[in-house]
Parts: sequence; structure tokens; C-alpha cells
Amino acid sequence: MKYFFTILFLIVFLQQSNSQTDNSLLWEITGNGLEKPSFLYGTMHVSSKVAFRLDDVFFKSLEKADAIALESDPTQWMDEYYSEQVLTVQNESVSYDATFYDDLFKLEHPQPQMVRASIRMNDMALNGYLYRKNGASDNFEEETYLDMFIFQAGKKAGKPIISLEDFKESQYLTSKAATNPSKKEIDQWLQERLEKENRYTIQENVYRDRNISLLDSIGAATNTEYFRKNMLYDRNENMVVVMDSVMKTQTVFAGVGAAHLPGENGMIKMLQRRGYTVKALTSAQTELAKTEKKFLDENFVAPTLSRKRTPDQFLSLKSFDDLREFSIGNQSFYMMPEMTNGAYLTISRINTLDYLSTDKKRIDLDFIDNVLFEDIPGDIIEKKKLTTPYPGYSILNKTKKGDYQKYHIYKTPLELIVIKFGGKLDFVKQYEQEIFSSIEFLPNSKILKTFTAPFNKYKLLFPEHVAANNLENPGKTFLQGTDGTSFYFFQESPVFDTDYIEEDQFEAEFIVDEFLEDLGYKKMTGKFEKDPYDSYQATAIMDTVQNKKLSVKAIVKDGSYYLMGYTGVNPKKGSLFFNSIKFHDIDYGKFETVQDTAMHFSVYSPVKAPLSRSRYSYNDIKEYQSRENAAYYTTPANEQIEVKMTKFHDLQMFHNPKDLWKDVDSEDWIDMKLYRSSTRAKEKEQTEKDGLFTYKRIFKDSLSAKHILAKSVYFKGRIYHLKTIVDSTQQPSQFVTQFYNSFTPQDTMLGKDIFTDKTALFFKGVQQKDTLVFEAGNKVKFRVKDIPQMIALIVAVNVEDNSLKSIKEYTLNELIDLKDERVLPYITNLYESSYNDPDVQLLILRKLLRKKTAGNHEKVLRLLEKDLPLKKSGISSAFNRYGDSLKLSSKLFPELLTYASISEYKEPVYELLARTKDSGFVKKKTYKKYRKQIITDGKIEIKRTLSAKRSSYDYKSNDLLNSYVKLIFPFRKDRNAQDFFIKLLDSGKNEAVAEYVTLLMENDEIIPQKIKKEIEKDLSLKAQIMITAAEREIKLSPVTSQEDLARSIVLTASSFDQGEDELSFEEKKIITTDKGKKAALYIFYFKNKGSYHDQKYIRYVAFELDDKKAVITEPYDKSYGNGKAYDTDKEKADALKEIVKTIKHKGRRRVN
Repeated sequence: MKYFFTILFLIVFLQQSNSQTDNSLLWEITGNGLEKPSFLYGTMHVSSKVAFRLDDVFFKSLEKADAIALESDPTQWMDEYYSEQVLTVQNESVSYDATFYDDLFKLEHPQPQMVRASIRMNDMALNGYLYRKNGASDNFEEETYLDMFIFQAGKKAGKPIISLEDFKESQYLTSKAATNPSKKEIDQWLQERLEKENRYTIQENVYRDRNISLLDSIGAATNTEYFRKNMLYDRNENMVVVMDSVMKTQTVFAGVGAAHLPGENGMIKMLQRRGYTVKALTSAQTELAKTEKKFLDENFVAPTLSRKRTPDQFLSLKSFDDLREFSIGNQSFYMMPEMTNGAYLTISRINTLDYLSTDKKRIDLDFIDNVLFEDIPGDIIEKKKLTTPYPGYSILNKTKKGDYQKYHIYKTPLELIVIKFGGKLDFVKQYEQEIFSSIEFLPNSKILKTFTAPFNKYKLLFPEHVAANNLENPGKTFLQGTDGTSFYFFQESPVFDTDYIEEDQFEAEFIVDEFLEDLGYKKMTGKFEKDPYDSYQATAIMDTVQNKKLSVKAIVKDGSYYLMGYTGVNPKKGSLFFNSIKFHDIDYGKFETVQDTAMHFSVYSPVKAPLSRSRYSYNDIKEYQSRENAAYYTTPANEQIEVKMTKFHDLQMFHNPKDLWKDVDSEDWIDMKLYRSSTRAKEKEQTEKDGLFTYKRIFKDSLSAKHILAKSVYFKGRIYHLKTIVDSTQQPSQFVTQFYNSFTPQDTMLGKDIFTDKTALFFKGVQQKDTLVFEAGNKVKFRVKDIPQMIALIVAVNVEDNSLKSIKEYTLNELIDLKDERVLPYITNLYESSYNDPDVQLLILRKLLRKKTAGNHEKVLRLLEKDLPLKKSGISSAFNRYGDSLKLSSKLFPELLTYASISEYKEPVYELLARTKDSGFVKKKTYKKYRKQIITDGKIEIKRTLSAKRSSYDYKSNDLLNSYVKLIFPFRKDRNAQDFFIKLLDSGKNEAVAEYVTLLMENDEIIPQKIKKEIEKDLSLKAQIMITAAEREIKLSPVTSQEDLARSIVLTASSFDQGEDELSFEEKKIITTDKGKKAALYIFYFKNKGSYHDQKYIRYVAFELDDKKAVITEPYDKSYGNGKAYDTDKEKADALKEIVKTIKHKGRRRVN
């Protein structure tokens, strides 16, 4: 409920003024040398009728004013919004998974519904600017919101409009306020009132009654002081300064959100402190007010029109605003609001792609004509066919509300273009002629000429008749053109992935293959080129009947990928086009020093600071905590520098810069998944000057011309990470060079210096249970000097104190790592005294074992001898995670077997013994005297599995039973051991039974008849034996084939019910991977009989071929579980295609 009042507060802008008790929203400003009064009105930024209870005095005051002042000038909004919007990437391909290459250059023929939506697109696209109406409550709203009504009244009267705020500063303050808007709890008095009164009733009544005292009280009860300072107080001061200046020369009517008026920091009080007299104005609402409002609603002024052009210069017309392009998918939009009269002009351009053959029905003018009746709102008054410069329709319609609209719809060789003019009442009828008669298109042309990309990024030969999407803004760019007989297209798709470098040749070919496959075309030929960038060129058949072909070329370069396409009768034209592209140094225009106030740095850049992206709301974090922000500086030429800032936790420590940079390297290793690629950091350079620590490195891959340029900068409690993609065939661009060289953190301490010793602060925080230390794990770095206080902390924290448990364990962990003669005696004593704290005991054991010395292993045995930590979890991890230390672990036996009778130790001890035995470090004689205990425990384990089978409880005992089989097998002649193996078959644990069978075969011993019979009737058991035998390189009779093993692997991938399930072999494929390896793929169909219908799946396994091995046991890749589900034949074909692609491109992060 508190969030509702936050929203209410943002919309109604509620605020308090203890001195203003008059119920009024209109205030007269006099005195302080003013010859005539000015006026201040508190608005609601909505179109609800409750905001339009306007008295006679409102209109009289409005008429008296020489100028209208608003928080901002609405005519500037679209330009300001657009300038912010184009700082971000348009049409970005952000998916770096299996659809990455498919999405990169996908060209989709328009769907009928998408075309119809473009025709239907109404003024709601501009609703936030012009109307702010809610369609569900249209009959209870005015035709615009009050601020816009005041603006339009002023403009229609020829009065100047004054902005009381700087747009960017206001945006910054409101964005800042939004990070911490709400109190944790609404004040008690408001909670009590809400129990008696509906919250929506409160909302309407406070504005209807103009009760600014109650407005203030709700705001004060709901919002934080932080929010009020940024949303109100600071902005109020800015607006009053402007009013104070302009009122000296002219009478002003100022409309601002009602919240800005009252309170000690409200505009009324601020004006009074400047010497003005401010008093409330009220009056009755007579016919005068109604007449004035009706006149303003129905009176129009002629719009100011001038010729404007689309960025690609293809279309121009007279407009009341610039043609600002928004690109989404396969189309572009242009929205031009006419604020004064509440009108608008929109243009939709849809790429029809008719030159790319498809089975889909083409969108032509017959289709358009057929849907106009349904998709044009209201009644069509007039419909005419257009013939020049392109065929189409001209439509005049009248909506049910009585508003006229005008459409022109054109079909060009490349696009469908919808131009729409809308407004109130008969505004469109009055002014449409000048707009629609001015429409001009680039003429058809057979000429090819040099096309120069904006900012001089590249040049290429292209038709003079060109249409483009998103030509001048960052993001995906699409050019298409025709010379009358041939068609050309060119795409640039930027990818700002600074975590991964893929092989250039692979990407070039794969881009082409995915593009052609998506269109359903079959590739005929293909070849690689390098000049100087890797590219791949191919030709495909589009239409086998007409023998239509498409030639495409993909180029891989720095942070952008390029795809060129040609279809026509003259292949030489295509070659000329493909070979024409040349890249040039980018012309950025003016560079200037940019202050990034959100991220606290300055830089020399041609682009302004974008809005930063914080991972947290300031409401969620404490001042001492770590926090992260990110900003992405993107040029219109598709270069991007990622800047991430981390303000360190106040207890974060590093002993020296080398430790910091080592930590950064570790983060790179994990975040960039360097362990899964051949990309490595090169040319590392670490410097320090005047407290500014810098670490530069370049991430490279030998098979790519792309490099990732990384720079980390530490300064006064925070660290910045800069990353961008560069072209290694030339020097970094001017943008990158200037940005990296000029990057300067502001001289502001955001946190505590990480190189100072904070252990004293840490120990004090622990003593006081300060929340500061609760997140201090791995942040505080200790030295030998801290040992006494570390010990004191460990002693002081009670075992039952969960709030400091992790702190105690971290401190102990760090203490054991310190090289000092006091440590071992202390932890020995601590272990013995911590009989009631198994976590501490296990931590000590784990740390000693991981030091991998014989002395420490001996120490562990002595500690266990003194006391045994008992805990359900944690024991296994203490003994069984040492990788290459099995030789040392073998020294724990046989003594460790003493504790195997204890339930918590049974599994980890036996598993470790089995592993060391398998590795040859433990012999049969080592644990011979414990054989009776092991055999008995093995039998009990079988009983547990049988009990679990009867109760349908899924008891996971495979691993432990496997260990018993391995350990008991050397004593198989023992009567008790024989009894164990006889009962083993009843366990139903196939892996354990298979382990036993393969051990018998390995030792040339006879397999019991009972097991042989079970193998013959249990396909899953037979399959598991094949797998286990193959892994041990044991030959079965009859000899296991590769297909047999494949069947066994897919059959055991999930449970298999012989009565309900079916598994059938489909085919074997030999696949050559993109790295030149040969793999045999075995495909099986799996059917599960469901309650309602059969469920069908594809299971598969692939093996990398090896001529030296008769049977390859290690899968190259395989399906998991039931495999890939399918229902229809198409789904099956698609699944098979994906499986082949998975095998062929295994290891490619953007494919699999």
C-alpha cells in the first residue's frame, strides 16, 4: 500500500506547508517591486476531470499573464527524449546464446497483422506527450492533461512559453529521487485513515477540495526526506530563481505540480522569503469558465510547417517537427507531435522484402484495400487511388468522437509507407492539404553511386534509389536499394560483447549459413576471403522454378558484423558491389570534456554521458556497502565503451596493488569464462601516479582480428573497469584512444581506501556487532600481527551466535593460512575444545587436508582420535575433494576405517578408500582386518535399497554400493562376501551390478547364472554393463559395437520401463565439425506411452572418431534425460537439425 502512495505522490506531487491553510491551488504573487501580479498554479499531470475543476479566476489570471511558465516547455520534450533515446542502441542483438547468429541479420517478410497494426497505430503512441488519457475511462477525462491545457491556452493566445527548469538537471534530480522514494512504513495516522476510507477516494478528495495541508501530510507520511529533497526542494529552488528573474519584466502564469507549492521548502514559502506577497485566489465557477474552456478546446491556430526529410533522404514533406526515426525490427517509425493544437503526424515504413523469394503471401495494395474498412477508425469519408510517385491510397476518415484523420499509403519497390495526420475535430481538414501535397520521394534511378555512411565510417557502391533503417543512430543498420532490375541490401549489426572473442572465419561462414537457412535457401557455393578482414561469400538458390539466385557476403570486423546481399541477372554487378566496400577513419565531429556525475568521472568524448545503470536502489543499500553502476558510451558509428564502477565495501582490503590486480584477473577468468576459451590477457601494464592505480591489458585470440581493450582504474575507494572491442589491424579509433587516455575519476572519496589497514575497525565492529562486519567475509586481509586479535575474536564468538558465525569461520580460515608457529598449537587446542561446534572442527580438518602435506594428514588422524565432529553434511567435502592428492589421502588408511561404523562417516570414508584403491595407492592388505565390517555394511546398504524400493522412496545408493563392490571384490571367496554379491542383484542398482560383472570379466571369472538371466531380460542392466565394460576396455562376447554402446548410453540416460517405453535406432551420421574433427552421431527415437498420448523424443550420442580404438567409450556429446521432445514431423526435423548443429559446432558459446 505504501507504493500506491508513492505513485500518487509522483503524479499529484503532494507536499506540505504549515503556513498555507487556504484550500486553493491558485496563488497570486505581488510586492517586491512588481507592477502587476503574477500567478502560481498547482496542477495534476493527468487528464482526469478532477484536475479540471477550474474557476473563473483561473481563466482571468491566465488571460492577464504576458507569458506562460511551466516546469519545462512541451515543444522541447520530443527532442530531449530522442537525444537520450539515441544514446542507447537501437534494434540491438543482445542474445549471446544459440539464437545469436540467427538474430544477427534476420530479415523477416512482414506478417499481415504487423502491417495492419501499423495502419491502426493511433495517437496512443504519442499519448504521454499529448493527452495522457486512459482508454478505459475516456468518458471521464478531458482531451488533454492540465499542464498541456495551460500550454496550449498560452500558445493559442500568442504568449511565450518559459521553462522553469533545465531539462537535464530536472531529469537527473527526479531519477535520483526515484532510487529511494518510500518510507519503510507509512505514518501511523495515515494507516489508521486507510482502514476507514478508500485510498482512491482520498486521492480524489484531496485535489477536489484543494486541501494542500492534507496533500502535504500524505506526502510527508509516505516519502523519504531524500526523495523530497531531490524531487521537490532542489527543483523548487531552481524554479523560483527563474520566476524571480522573469517576473521583473513580465506578468507570468506558472503551472507546476501541486507538490511544489507548500511547505518550508515549497515555492510559496521561497517566494515569500524573497519579499513577495503570496495569497490564495478562489472564485466560483460560472458560465464564463465553461465558455473559456470550450473556446480554448475548439479554437486552433495554424501550425508552422517546414520541409523535413528522413535520414536516408528518401522521403520528405512539410512537417511541424523533425522526422526523428525509431527503428524496431523490420520497420521504422517517425512521430511528430504538434503540441499547440494537440495534433500529430506519424510515418510507418515497413520493408516488404519482395525481392527475397518466400512461400508467404506478399503484402500488396489489394491486401491493404481489403482491410481498410476494418483498420481505419470510424467512417471512411473519402478514398482515392494514388498513382504517383508510387501507387497507393489516400483516405480521409472521421472517428466516432468526431475527429478527422488523413492517410496516405504507398507501395514502393522496397517498402510499404503509411503517413497519418491526426488531430481534434476538423483540425486535419483545415491543414492536411499543405502537408500531403508536399510529399516527395527520391525518384527511381538506374544509377549506382558511392554511398558514404554517416560519420564516414565506410563507403560502398550502392543504388541511388536507397531506403534505410536506423542510418544515423547506434544499432543495427539496414540499407536496401534497386537499380530497376537488381536489388541490393547491406546490414551492419553491432555486437558489444566484451566477454568473448570467437574465431573470425567461423563466424563469417556461420553468419551466411544461418541467414540462408532462415530464409529457406540452399547454398550452392561458398568461399573465404581476407582483405584485411575475414569474410565469407556464398551463392544460394532462392527459387528453383525461376532459377533466382541470391549472393551474400559476411564481413567480421571489430564490434560490428556486416552482411551484403545481391539478387539480379548480372553476377558481375554483385561482385562489383561486394568488392566496393572500404572502411575509413570515423569523423566524430566535436570532442569535449564530459562530466559523468552519476559515475564520478570526466572524459574527453564526442558523446554525452548516458544514464547510468545501477544494480541497486539506494533504498536497498547502506553507505558502507559495496555498490555497482554501469554506463555505456556509444557513438552513432557503433562503437561502445563499457564503464563499470564498483564502490568497495568500507572494510575491503588489499595489502598492495598487485593483490588488487590479481583479484581483477580472477574476476576476468570467471566473468569472461576464459577457462572455456583460448582468449587470454596480453600486454599487461600496471602503473601508479598520485594515488591513481591503473591496470591495462588486451584480450586476444590468435584466430580473430578482434581484441578486447581493458583498463581498470582504482581511485579513492572505488574501481572502474573500461572495456571495448577494437580492430587489431589498425590503431584504436580516436574515440577509444581519447576516452581511455583522458579518463579521470573525480577527486571525491566515495568509500574507504582499500590499501589502508582496516583490521582495527573490523575487530571493533565484531565486538559491537556492527552490521558493517556482517558482509566482511573475504574482504579483510590479515597479517601475522593480527593473530592475537584473531584468536580473541574466535574465542569471543559463541557457538550459538549465528549473526557472527560466518565472520568467526572466515577469521579462523585466514588464521590457519598465516605462517606462524602459534597457529598449529592454537588450532589443535581449538579443535579439542570445540566438541559442541562441528563446523569449526570440520573447517580445521578441511584446511589441514588441503595443505597436502604428510604432516598435516597425520595431524588430522590425531585430531580425529581426540574428538570426532558429527554433522549431517560437510564431512564428505572434508575428505573427498582433493583431486591429485589421493596418494597423500591413502596415508589416512587403515586408521580412518575406525570411524566408518559411524553413520556420518560411513559414505565419505568408504568412497575415499575406494578411490585410493582404484588409483593403486591402497592395497587389499591395508584394509583386510576391516573386511567383515565392510561386508556387513555392504549388506545393510542393500537392505536399505530394498526397503526404499518397497516404499517407492528414491534412495540414492549407487555410488556407495559401487564403493562396496570395489572394496569387497578382493575378498569374493569369503562366504559373507559371496552372500553380499548374491543379494546385490536384488538391489536394482544397475551401476553397482555392472561394476561387479566387469570386475569378474576383468579377472576371467564366471558370471553367476542368475545375473546372466537378468542381463538377458533387463535392457537397462545390459546397457549399463556395456558402458562400464567399455570404460574399462573389457571386451564382451559377442563384441560390443559402437552402435551397441551408443544404444546403452541413451537407454541409461533416464529411467526405462520395458513395458511402457520403446527405443529404436534411427540412423548414424558422420559429421565433420567446424574444427575438422570427425564424429559419429547415433540417433535413436524414444517413445513413452503416456496417459493421454504417446510422448516422443530424440535421444542421441556422438563419438569423436579415433582409428586407434575399436570402440570409443567417451562421448563427444550426448542428450540428457528423455532427450529432445517433438510432436509433429516439422518439430522432429527441426530437432534433428539442431542436434547436427550442436555436434558440428560443439564448444561455440554463441551456438550451443
